[in-house]
Amino acid sequence: MVEGFLIRFQKKLVSRIRELREEREIPQLELARLVGVSRQYIYYLERGMYNPSTTISIKISKILGKTVEEIFFFEPVIKDLMGSKTLDELDEMAEAIEMSVEKFMNLRKIDEDKVSKMYTEDELIKISEVLGVEFEELFIKEED
Repeated sequence: MVEGFLIRFQKKLVSRIRELREEREIPQLELARLVGVSRQYIYYLERGMYNPSTTISIKISKILGKTVEEIFFFEPVIKDLMGSKTLDELDEMAEAIEMSVEKFMNLRKIDEDKVSKMYTEDELIKISEVLGVEFEELFIKEED
Protein backbone atom coordinates (compact mmCIF):
# COMPACT_ATOMS: atom_id res chain seq x y z
CA MET A 1 0.00 0.00 0.00
CA VAL A 2 1.17 3.50 -0.78
CA GLU A 3 1.54 5.44 2.48
CA GLY A 4 -1.35 7.84 3.08
CA PHE A 5 -3.81 6.03 0.80
CA LEU A 6 -6.66 3.61 1.36
CA ILE A 7 -8.02 1.35 -1.32
CA ARG A 8 -11.73 0.65 -1.29
CA PHE A 9 -14.01 -1.41 -3.52
CA GLN A 10 -15.99 0.07 -6.39
CA LYS A 11 -19.58 -0.96 -5.75
CA LYS A 12 -22.69 -1.50 -7.78
CA LEU A 13 -26.34 -1.51 -6.84
CA VAL A 14 -27.77 -5.01 -6.44
CA SER A 15 -31.43 -5.91 -6.28
CA ARG A 16 -33.31 -8.76 -4.60
CA ILE A 17 -36.49 -8.00 -6.54
CA ARG A 18 -36.59 -11.28 -8.42
CA GLU A 19 -35.99 -13.40 -5.32
CA LEU A 20 -38.63 -11.56 -3.28
CA ARG A 21 -41.11 -11.42 -6.18
CA GLU A 22 -40.80 -15.18 -6.71
CA GLU A 23 -41.21 -15.88 -2.96
CA ARG A 24 -44.54 -14.06 -3.14
CA GLU A 25 -45.43 -15.72 -6.47
CA ILE A 26 -45.89 -12.38 -8.21
CA PRO A 27 -45.23 -12.57 -11.98
CA GLN A 28 -43.05 -9.86 -13.52
CA LEU A 29 -45.99 -8.51 -15.49
CA GLU A 30 -48.12 -8.18 -12.35
CA LEU A 31 -45.36 -6.42 -10.40
CA ALA A 32 -44.86 -4.07 -13.34
CA ARG A 33 -48.59 -3.28 -13.41
CA LEU A 34 -48.67 -2.62 -9.65
CA VAL A 35 -45.59 -0.36 -9.84
CA GLY A 36 -46.78 1.41 -12.99
CA VAL A 37 -43.88 0.47 -15.26
CA SER A 38 -43.30 -1.96 -18.13
CA ARG A 39 -42.43 -5.62 -17.60
CA GLN A 40 -39.12 -4.91 -19.36
CA TYR A 41 -38.32 -2.28 -16.73
CA ILE A 42 -38.78 -4.87 -13.96
CA TYR A 43 -36.65 -7.33 -15.97
CA TYR A 44 -33.83 -4.76 -16.23
CA LEU A 45 -34.09 -3.90 -12.51
CA GLU A 46 -33.82 -7.58 -11.60
CA ARG A 47 -30.67 -7.96 -13.67
CA GLY A 48 -29.03 -4.79 -12.35
CA MET A 49 -29.17 -3.04 -15.70
CA TYR A 50 -31.23 -0.11 -14.37
CA ASN A 51 -31.11 1.78 -11.10
CA PRO A 52 -34.62 2.69 -9.95
CA SER A 53 -35.79 6.12 -8.93
CA THR A 54 -36.68 6.73 -5.29
CA THR A 55 -40.38 6.66 -6.18
CA ILE A 56 -40.10 3.29 -7.93
CA SER A 57 -37.98 1.88 -5.08
CA ILE A 58 -40.58 2.88 -2.49
CA LYS A 59 -43.45 1.44 -4.55
CA ILE A 60 -41.59 -1.86 -4.95
CA SER A 61 -40.76 -1.99 -1.24
CA LYS A 62 -44.42 -1.53 -0.28
CA ILE A 63 -45.59 -4.20 -2.74
CA LEU A 64 -42.94 -6.70 -1.63
CA GLY A 65 -43.33 -5.86 2.06
CA LYS A 66 -39.64 -5.11 2.62
CA THR A 67 -37.67 -1.95 3.29
CA VAL A 68 -35.81 -0.37 0.39
CA GLU A 69 -32.54 -1.40 2.09
CA GLU A 70 -33.67 -5.04 2.20
CA ILE A 71 -34.33 -4.97 -1.54
CA PHE A 72 -31.47 -2.80 -2.83
CA PHE A 73 -27.90 -2.77 -1.55
CA PHE A 74 -24.38 -2.08 -2.76
CA GLU A 75 -21.96 -4.91 -3.44
CA PRO A 76 -18.34 -4.83 -4.59
CA VAL A 77 -18.03 -5.16 -8.37
CA ILE A 78 -15.20 -7.66 -7.88
CA LYS A 79 -17.53 -10.10 -6.13
CA ASP A 80 -19.70 -10.32 -9.24
CA LEU A 81 -16.70 -10.59 -11.58
CA MET A 82 -15.01 -13.31 -9.58
CA GLY A 83 -18.30 -15.08 -8.93
CA SER A 84 -18.83 -15.57 -12.65
CA LYS A 85 -15.56 -17.53 -12.98
CA THR A 86 -15.11 -21.26 -12.48
CA LEU A 87 -12.79 -22.52 -9.74
CA ASP A 88 -10.33 -23.65 -12.42
CA GLU A 89 -10.32 -20.17 -13.98
CA LEU A 90 -9.75 -18.54 -10.59
CA ASP A 91 -6.94 -21.00 -9.87
CA GLU A 92 -5.29 -20.17 -13.21
CA MET A 93 -5.64 -16.44 -12.56
CA ALA A 94 -4.05 -16.72 -9.12
CA GLU A 95 -1.19 -18.72 -10.60
CA ALA A 96 -0.72 -16.17 -13.41
CA ILE A 97 -0.15 -13.38 -10.90
CA GLU A 98 1.86 -15.59 -8.56
CA MET A 99 -0.57 -15.27 -5.67
CA SER A 100 -1.90 -18.06 -3.47
CA VAL A 101 -5.38 -19.16 -4.47
CA GLU A 102 -6.54 -18.55 -0.91
CA LYS A 103 -5.36 -14.92 -0.92
CA PHE A 104 -6.83 -14.35 -4.37
CA MET A 105 -10.21 -15.85 -3.38
CA ASN A 106 -10.33 -13.91 -0.09
CA LEU A 107 -10.81 -10.72 -2.06
CA ARG A 108 -14.40 -11.80 -2.81
CA LYS A 109 -15.42 -11.79 0.84
CA ILE A 110 -12.93 -9.54 2.60
CA ASP A 111 -14.07 -6.63 4.76
CA GLU A 112 -13.44 -3.40 2.87
CA ASP A 113 -11.36 -1.94 5.70
CA LYS A 114 -8.86 -4.78 5.32
CA VAL A 115 -8.17 -4.43 1.59
CA SER A 116 -5.32 -1.96 2.04
CA LYS A 117 -3.88 -3.97 4.91
CA MET A 118 -3.87 -7.35 3.16
CA TYR A 119 -3.08 -6.39 -0.44
CA THR A 120 -0.55 -4.03 -1.96
CA GLU A 121 -1.63 -1.66 -4.68
CA ASP A 122 0.56 -3.61 -7.14
CA GLU A 123 -1.24 -6.86 -6.22
CA LEU A 124 -4.62 -5.20 -6.77
CA ILE A 125 -3.46 -3.85 -10.14
CA LYS A 126 -2.38 -7.38 -11.15
CA ILE A 127 -5.74 -8.77 -9.99
CA SER A 128 -7.54 -6.15 -12.11
CA GLU A 129 -5.43 -7.05 -15.12
CA VAL A 130 -6.00 -10.80 -14.78
CA LEU A 131 -9.76 -10.16 -14.47
CA GLY A 132 -9.57 -8.08 -17.66
CA VAL A 133 -10.69 -4.73 -16.22
CA GLU A 134 -9.09 -1.44 -15.28
CA PHE A 135 -8.02 -0.91 -11.66
CA GLU A 136 -10.50 2.00 -11.39
CA GLU A 137 -13.41 -0.29 -12.32
CA LEU A 138 -12.74 -2.44 -9.21
CA PHE A 139 -11.13 -0.12 -6.70
CA ILE A 140 -11.11 3.46 -5.46
CA LYS A 141 -7.87 4.92 -4.16
CA GLU A 142 -8.61 7.46 -1.41
CA GLU A 143 -6.35 9.63 0.69
CA ASP A 144 -6.09 8.28 4.23
